[in-house]
Amino acid sequence: MSDKSTYNMHEAKTHFSKLIAAVEAGEDVTICRNGKPVAVVKATRKPWAGPLFGSLRHMVPLDADPDERIPQTSEEELREWGEFDKIDGDEAA
Repeated sequence: MSDKSTYNMHEAKTHFSKLIAAVEAGEDVTICRNGKPVAVVKATRKPWAGPLFGSLRHMVPLDADPDERIPQTSEEELREWGEFDKIDGDEAA
């Protein structure tokens, strides 16, 4: 398949996977019937791949003490959840 951007129906059918690869590479492809353009194939927007590494860094102040970045669970909260005894080693078997 050449580096052109206009294909007749037979070329488009014969080389469909190469035509799609060209579209994925950013090329707009025109398909013609009897020399008249009938369709333009364009790439869709790229799907969202999720947040980029470090894009959420503004949510955590990096200049703070690491122990202050994450709220600590109080002993009272741990007792309410029944977890404090496990930490102290007093867990009933």
